[in-house]
Amino acid sequence: MKKITLYSLLMLLALFSCKKESEKIAQPLTMGQLTFSNGQPMPGDDLDIIYDSDKEVEAFYIYLVNDKNYPVDIDFSESNGEHHASIKIPDSAVALAFLIKADDQFDHNDKKGYFLPLYNENSEKMKGSNSAIAFYAVRQGSDYGIKMDKKAAFETIHAEMSAHPELQSDWSNSYLQMAYRNDKVKGKKLIDAYAETFNSRSDIPEKEYSALMEAYSLTGDRSKYDSINKVVLDKFPKGNTANYKLVDQFQQANDLDKKAEIFKTFADANPQLGSLGNYMAGALSGAYYQQEDMANFEKYSSLIDDKSRRASTMNNLAWPLAESGENLDQAEKMSKTSLDLIASLQKNQEDKPDYFSKKQYQRYLESQYRMYADTYALILFKQGNTKDAITYQEKAIDAKASDVAVNQRYIDYLVADNQYEKIKEKAEHFIKLGHANNDIKEAYKMAYLKENPSATDVDAKIAAFDEEAYRTQVAEIKKTMLDEEAPSFNLKDMEGKEVSLEALKGKTVILDFWATWCGPCIASFPGMQEVVTKYKDDDKVVLLFVDTFERGANREKMVEDFIKENTYTFHVVYDPIIEGSNDFEVASKYDITGIPTKVIIGPDGRMKFKSVGYSGSNERLIKEIDIMIDILKS
Repeated sequence: MKKITLYSLLMLLALFSCKKESEKIAQPLTMGQLTFSNGQPMPGDDLDIIYDSDKEVEAFYIYLVNDKNYPVDIDFSESNGEHHASIKIPDSAVALAFLIKADDQFDHNDKKGYFLPLYNENSEKMKGSNSAIAFYAVRQGSDYGIKMDKKAAFETIHAEMSAHPELQSDWSNSYLQMAYRNDKVKGKKLIDAYAETFNSRSDIPEKEYSALMEAYSLTGDRSKYDSINKVVLDKFPKGNTANYKLVDQFQQANDLDKKAEIFKTFADANPQLGSLGNYMAGALSGAYYQQEDMANFEKYSSLIDDKSRRASTMNNLAWPLAESGENLDQAEKMSKTSLDLIASLQKNQEDKPDYFSKKQYQRYLESQYRMYADTYALILFKQGNTKDAITYQEKAIDAKASDVAVNQRYIDYLVADNQYEKIKEKAEHFIKLGHANNDIKEAYKMAYLKENPSATDVDAKIAAFDEEAYRTQVAEIKKTMLDEEAPSFNLKDMEGKEVSLEALKGKTVILDFWATWCGPCIASFPGMQEVVTKYKDDDKVVLLFVDTFERGANREKMVEDFIKENTYTFHVVYDPIIEGSNDFEVASKYDITGIPTKVIIGPDGRMKFKSVGYSGSNERLIKEIDIMIDILKS
């Protein structure tokens, strides 16, 4: 990898040398492979950046405002192995984080990330910039390979809050919760001290009361929580706390008319429904649909003012009808509505949520459209409209054809339409990508033999496609390989025996983090059972199913009943909840933020792979685990 050229640096300097003499000349800053035209930029400044790489690059930056963050796309142009871009720093920002993906892998800059604090006109760091960086790094950095010690992050924030108490109003929620999780005794004292300040203050905003309520909820002090809750409801009868109380009443109400009454109270106080109101309107529309009360179904579905949520509601109602083949005319109407809503959002993106960049939002809408096109195509197919079903199923397939179930439905429709040449072409493509199942392979074989009745090489062809897929998958999986410390643990299994990671050194250890309430986890378990069965006699491979994010006094019985009822032969271990918090011990150590997550630890005791989510294909899941094990064995 070549370095940033001298010419490029001189150009960056030249860009900033024409400012008024009274202004300080900007000094470039190089950080890893990224160079900034100004190492001390201010809010509102233009900032030129160069990324040194000859790889294909895609990037966005996050501008940090206290404990909030907002993504913005970076539009790079490539020249001689360097990627150039300019950005305008938002006026509200206190710091920036740059997330750069090169050849589909995020560059984490040796796990430090690319963070840039902002400065004021006196060349002093903006108040809160260090806190904003530390908070983002510890909360979301792991998604991009960035490592940040939680205690160090809190100490950074604590130091800045102590030096600048005026920041605490904006940071109260995150600050108090981090304080308690960092040190329960000191955190409790800090929470109580913060509560004391309310006695001498007036015009305290609701968000600070809410932060204190959440802090006391975390500590388990229900009496103080209830006391503050009463004050907030009195002071802010139409505020967020009152709204959440209405949602809680809505969820607990058994009578549909009562739910509708609660929703009306909410809607009268909140002309813009927001996420809470849209949730209730969607729940009501679904409930009335189940009762076949179409007038109220139409009424409440039309009240959902978030088009994306309304589309989701329609699709969620249409999909089970598509699967069962029932009430297809109504299903077709709802499904087409979901597609039209997403198409309208694609044309006009003025309502883009601020947690998406423009490109992220566009991709989100594209993924939603594909999902809903899959539903619509199945409905059309079951209505006998195979040609249009094929048209919409083609729209449901993403660029990498990554969803095997979607691919199979497409092939099924082609089979029904006797499109043998296209079946061969598409099935071969899916098999070579490794995104095919046995049904797709059988369809390829059928189509091939239709056109070549006397052929004897079809099985060899499929085997060659599989081999190509295997090589491609090995190369892709190797790109994701890690070499990080695997935190130690000692956990109890369902028999009460202790399981120690240290005792398993020398083996490949697969940790599958799951919970009984996790739908994707459960969907993946038939495939995981095949993996367990396949390696049960291999003393060099150990699978541990780490039950985490699971609460309740009867947790162990619930887990054991689930395993027994499904006749799984999993070695389950329990991830204990950290006392006085909502966090779980091993999940916290391994930065598990969502499940299912699989962590593969090599024989050297170090973490080698980390895979989040479930693709929907057990065949693909098994193949990926096989490849990871093969790589580590070799």
